Amino acid sequence: MDGMNRLIEQAIAEGVFPGANFALIIKGKTTFGSFGAKALYPAYEANDLSTLYDMASCSKVVSTTSCIMKLLEAGRLRLFDSVSTYLPFFEKTNVTIWDLMTHTSGLPPLISRSLYKTKEELITLIQKVDMKYEKNTKIVYSDLGFILLGWIVEAISGKSLAQFAKEQIFDPLEMKDTTYNPTDVARCAPTEDRGDKIDRGYVHDEAAHTLGGVAGHAGLFSTVEDISHFMEMILNQGLYRGKRIFSPQTINLLYTVQVEEPNGIAKALNRRGLGWLIKGDYPCSGDLVSPETIMHTGFTGTHIFIDRTNQVAFCMLTNRVHPTRENIKIIAFRGRLGNYIMSHI
Repeated sequence: MDGMNRLIEQAIAEGVFPGANFALIIKGKTTFGSFGAKALYPAYEANDLSTLYDMASCSKVVSTTSCIMKLLEAGRLRLFDSVSTYLPFFEKTNVTIWDLMTHTSGLPPLISRSLYKTKEELITLIQKVDMKYEKNTKIVYSDLGFILLGWIVEAISGKSLAQFAKEQIFDPLEMKDTTYNPTDVARCAPTEDRGDKIDRGYVHDEAAHTLGGVAGHAGLFSTVEDISHFMEMILNQGLYRGKRIFSPQTINLLYTVQVEEPNGIAKALNRRGLGWLIKGDYPCSGDLVSPETIMHTGFTGTHIFIDRTNQVAFCMLTNRVHPTRENIKIIAFRGRLGNYIMSHI
């Protein structure tokens, strides 16, 4: 672990992020680490393992994808159901839940922040958004698709996404600190300095913030200990300490490649499963994980990868956007760190 710790400490010294917490599972044994600062501005605050990090787009897999799979297991939906079955306002009747989960629906990535000021305006824009390409012809990562998936969870369950996720995922996994709209602001790692204020205790993503902090694409806050419980469950084929969270069949489906897209002559493809990325080109896990590895990143500086062939899982939570989103050094660092981990296990 010493070499891995040195890599993280060096990254902090080089300004990759203010601080970082990690959880590493190797064949059933979990190790945690905490480094650097939770906050740099307006004053320095030391980091520790209790820090709540804004999970950003890792919310898509830990929460929204998991909720969709719980509804699938309960017989409440099919992947190939039309989105309009559950959201009648959505007039593109040929678009399915599967299309949204694989980012192949034809939806654009997002809606420009300049086009809305209120929650009502944003909801209307999402409901009426035009498709940008023919569905199932390419992979275009879309926050809008996952906002719709969050609304599908709510429409079927009759509960908010936050409440359904808490009941079905977080509470059974003893993820006691994982939540939307955290109330303990002091434990939260601040994110971006907006000039007039520093974001802290509420979601960094502008659309999720406008939607009230609970959205299918972003909004979740968590700790590395809680995420380690989630990763442990995935590695154990859906079991967590004797409790069945998902069936083995569901876990197998999460590891099944659904779509892939070539990049010129490269054999390393852009590969996606349901919600999750599956090892392909430019993996945040690094280059040495097995083909049976699912992963995801978050804009604020979070990432997760779970390699079930090698029985290794890793998450690192940071606030790399503190104080500015212009700092993108973490993109290359993630893969280098993953290579170190996998070559020293």
